[in-house]
Amino acid sequence: MHSEEIELIQRCKSHDEAAFEKLYQQHIQFAYGTVLILVKNSNVATEVCQEAFLKVFKNIRRFRDGEPFRAWFYRILINEAMRLTRRMIKWPIPTDIIPEKWSPSQNNPETAAVSKEQCIEIWGSVQRLPPKLRVPLVLRYYADLSEAEIAKTLHIPLGTVKSRLNRGREGLRRIFPQTVELLGGVYHD
Repeated sequence: MHSEEIELIQRCKSHDEAAFEKLYQQHIQFAYGTVLILVKNSNVATEVCQEAFLKVFKNIRRFRDGEPFRAWFYRILINEAMRLTRRMIKWPIPTDIIPEKWSPSQNNPETAAVSKEQCIEIWGSVQRLPPKLRVPLVLRYYADLSEAEIAKTLHIPLGTVKSRLNRGREGLRRIFPQTVELLGGVYHD
């Protein structure tokens, strides 16, 4: 955790609204993107983010200094997403929103060969994975959490995280053996 973030958290614990606003701005983009991947609905993703940030604001004093903030925050975010979607039907996969890091790059000749249609297909495959495989993949490759942070976020052993990541990548590799590698490292041996 960066010293600036540590200071912001300390100020948030003193109910400094300006500090919370800054913390919010630092995390909202990836929080929204992560939730959108999980719930597949922009309105629900917005609501989940609002509820999660509200819970963070109300419970920031419970955050233990020295622990990774992102893992604590993403645990709240994931719990809120699961809470709101448990009773809802599955929505269609949004094909207009693909994370930039999974989109074909025009600057990279290898990834430029991957069409938008292929990205949408892979994106749809990620979203069709069962939640226990999809959530770790989203946290690792979209939210850029380390395996250790994912373990803390999901309250599961590190070995379980590694296993679920491998099983998720294997599921994607069976469908798209070459394309997955072209998308910038979704699959790693």
